[in-house]
Amino acid sequence: MNNTLHPLIQSEKFELFHVSQIEHAYNKSLHARLERDKRRVDTLAQILTSVQNMTSLGINVELDLMLNTLEYGVKLGVSPIYDPKNSNTYREVSCESSKCLLLNGQTCKGQQCIYTLSYGDKSSTQGVLALETFILGNAKIPNIAFGCGHENRGNFVFFTGILGLGETHMSFVGQLGSKATGSFSFCLVDPGDAARGWLQIGGEVPSDAIWAPKIHNPRTKHPVFYYIGFSGISVGHNKVSISEQIFQLNHKGKGGVIVDTGTVISTFPAVAYNAFRDAFLAQMKHFPRTDGVGQLDTCFELTSTQGLSLPNVSFHFTNGLTLALTTQNIIVQVDSSNFFCLAFAPAPGDHSILGNVVLQKIQVTVDARGGRIGFGPKTCASAEPIWNRIKNESASKY
Repeated sequence: MNNTLHPLIQSEKFELFHVSQIEHAYNKSLHARLERDKRRVDTLAQILTSVQNMTSLGINVELDLMLNTLEYGVKLGVSPIYDPKNSNTYREVSCESSKCLLLNGQTCKGQQCIYTLSYGDKSSTQGVLALETFILGNAKIPNIAFGCGHENRGNFVFFTGILGLGETHMSFVGQLGSKATGSFSFCLVDPGDAARGWLQIGGEVPSDAIWAPKIHNPRTKHPVFYYIGFSGISVGHNKVSISEQIFQLNHKGKGGVIVDTGTVISTFPAVAYNAFRDAFLAQMKHFPRTDGVGQLDTCFELTSTQGLSLPNVSFHFTNGLTLALTTQNIIVQVDSSNFFCLAFAPAPGDHSILGNVVLQKIQVTVDARGGRIGFGPKTCASAEPIWNRIKNESASKY
């Protein structure tokens, strides 16, 4: 093993998959996904509402989310079956540590910092907060904090952990910071695709992406969600008449647009959604309508989407740039039927969410150092199999 400490992670790519591509996946039907999605969106609405009323937010704000609403997973490993006793670089975090104090609801057992996380689907994990040296390619990063779970229940039987990609200092990418050039990117695939997507940590930031400003929520001490500067929507060649204020995040932490890969359907406040939907319907009069499905109220009967000419839909960002969506980002098929629905719905609150349908097959880059989130510059419909892994210092002993 190369024991040289490298200051930068050049670029590490990991295989990313939709949960329906694994044997123990939940019900794969769109109806079932929409039911799970509605629960997630409703829970997010409660969390985002609570953010508006808080001056300080702990890093475990997502605790009420349900693990069984997760949409994507990534294949990586800390090592073969990890045993802290075999690692020279494993250290438990003390109760007095600043890292321990960042956790909400932590307890002490002797000098151990004990965490307990409970999720809305009754899954839970309890263990100790610890530090370890992680290796990504040739880069060795010491003192990465992680939860070493001792008692895991519920969906942790299927998923061995949660990889933190939020903006908090304690998330995995937050701890890597400048060592990963302050960036990561990913490509999401459609559940029906045989191809896998990917997650890339570090690497060059694309110069010709469509960039949206990354917005800071003034009401959060430890930001979790990625807000972007969003100003409107176009259908066809016309911008829909929606006040830009509807999409703005104000000084009270109210409103705003977040990017959330765990949400399927994109949502806008009702007044914005209704205007967008009506503008879309106005250009779809020659297609037969069908009944809605779940929260999707705008559905059509189509023979197929092959060669289908839908009205163009574009997103506008506050920096003046525009992202044009493709057909697969605009509508979703209702299982194996000939029914297709607009992949948007009214939000339960005053915030907006860009869900994973509008992100699929678009390279998405989070450039934390540059304060922006990029879309493109190209589609990423397929990627060669990738079997990289994150390792810790003790991995060479197995």
